Amino acid sequence: MNIEENYRNLLFDDYDSESDGDGDYNKNDTLDTSWIVEYEKKLMYDEYRLFLKTDVTSVTFEIYYLDHDKTTVEQIIPMKYTLKNPNQITQHELFSIIHSYQQVDKKYYNFHTLLFYSFEFQDNNVIRGLSEYLRKSSCGDGDGDGRSNIIEYTNLLSIDTIYIAPVLTMFHDIIGFSVLLYED
Repeated sequence: MNIEENYRNLLFDDYDSESDGDGDYNKNDTLDTSWIVEYEKKLMYDEYRLFLKTDVTSVTFEIYYLDHDKTTVEQIIPMKYTLKNPNQITQHELFSIIHSYQQVDKKYYNFHTLLFYSFEFQDNNVIRGLSEYLRKSSCGDGDGDGRSNIIEYTNLLSIDTIYIAPVLTMFHDIIGFSVLLYED
């Protein structure tokens, strides 16, 4: 065979022929595409799920370390916490988390404030509520149909359990706590 014939043989697509060399190919065989349909359904469900209210199973924490005068942030440590019970965090859980972050680099930090951030829509029509919220937020004239909450706790003993309402899945990452600790 010369070079031109070798080249033409390489261009020939074996799958276009009736046999793939093993003699197992049958013209009546069909390609199984059911996995593509299932994959498309899963993608659509995952996209749709972002707009469903679901239980909050984890929250974020940002631990802020302030200097002795409480005027300068020395360090920030972010962390994600999986709730023991969906939609709620107890005083004991908060104490455990805060206590585990009070000592850094042989320095002890006292508790100052706990800020809780949440976000929820009041309107049942999620798409309309979301679009109105975004429109009003960009104009700066109110908080739209969404309600953004920041709750400040300065005394952890006053907390028994913080309940978190189920929210749209796409907003789960917004829900969290900021803990302000200051150097002793």
